[in-house]
Amino acid sequence: MPVLPSAYAYNPLMHALCVRGQVRDALVLLDNMLYRGCAPDVVTYNILLEAACKGRGYRQAMELIDLMRVEGCTPTNVTYNVIMDGMCREGDVDYARELLNSLPSYGCTPNTVNYNTVLKGLRTAGRWEDVEELIAEMFSENCPPSEATLSVVISSLCQEGLFQRAIRLLEKMSKHDCTANIVTYNAVVSGLCEQGHVDGALYLLSNMQTDGCKPNIFTYNILVKGLCNAERWEDAEDLMAKMSQTDCLPDILTFNTIIGFLCQKGLTMQAVEVFKQMPEKGCCPNSVTYSSVIEGLAKTGKMEQSLELLNEMGSKGFNPEINYHLLAECLNEEDKLVEAIQMVHKLQDTGISPQAVLYNTILLGLCRNGKTDQAIDILSNMVSDGCMPDESTYSILIQGLAHEGYMKEARELLACAFNFVMS
Repeated sequence: MPVLPSAYAYNPLMHALCVRGQVRDALVLLDNMLYRGCAPDVVTYNILLEAACKGRGYRQAMELIDLMRVEGCTPTNVTYNVIMDGMCREGDVDYARELLNSLPSYGCTPNTVNYNTVLKGLRTAGRWEDVEELIAEMFSENCPPSEATLSVVISSLCQEGLFQRAIRLLEKMSKHDCTANIVTYNAVVSGLCEQGHVDGALYLLSNMQTDGCKPNIFTYNILVKGLCNAERWEDAEDLMAKMSQTDCLPDILTFNTIIGFLCQKGLTMQAVEVFKQMPEKGCCPNSVTYSSVIEGLAKTGKMEQSLELLNEMGSKGFNPEINYHLLAECLNEEDKLVEAIQMVHKLQDTGISPQAVLYNTILLGLCRNGKTDQAIDILSNMVSDGCMPDESTYSILIQGLAHEGYMKEARELLACAFNFVMS
């Protein structure tokens, strides 16, 4: 006996045609099903409805719902959701809202998916009051939105700068024992800080901990930056101290943020104190940290400390070329150059080996002040002290000699540098 095909057999072909945009052929297939006495099921109609909404618009798709009812196939929540999605995509969000409200009269209780579809339409249209009303309705109808849905809404509110609405929604979530995730909280905290509402962000930090959402390093770094932008250095340092108490140790970004801002404002000694705390917190300075403090010290006239730190930076293997160019600009007075040379001897007396970067800074300062002959003497001392010149050393001296018209000596030094590199 031949087996009569069912809707279950037709549906894969129906879906394939619709996916390829061959809706006319899919409708012909529907007619074929009806002609052969094969009743389409709700899946068949839902496939066609979705394709019709995307191709011809939801108004024509509604005709298929009438056909469904005539053929004795009852539309489901999925069916109506397809129509509501089409309405929202075509900008008719009010119609989608009306259809959502009408679902009980069609024998369907609105579910989370139905609400989310309309919610997305309202959010896309920027109708935030209606978004809040619909979310309140979802909670009251015991059909609460998921954390993921609420996180998307809150992120969208933050992008629009509507932070008070975002905070209200967070509070509403808390009342219904629905905790936002850390990404959502961080988005609100970041937005508040960017708008200068640091106290609001700190209040939110307290709330999120009460609600059981543990702040992470990104949360704290956002707040530290916000406090620094507000020039609230002490609060930033206090917050950094609290981080250790919550098992969230400050990282390199935390330190660099505070140190960078302090140095920009000329509060260099405070920056140095924060710099000294880094090893205690298990955090090693990087090139950004060193550069900030070195530049800050130099700009506030603390050349000896600046040069000493530059030497330390070189000994750690960092490339401090930008820094020694900056420091060389500060060595534009005789007493500053003398201080720098004395600093080299001081380091040697304490058993610290001066690095090439320190010598290069002094050499550049001398050459820029027309003291290339003295720079050549320093080169001799450098080699005798066991510090080998690098490419930058030779480049500085050759440029200095050439600038002062000592072309023969510049050529000889170039040949010497080449032999040194090749040997």
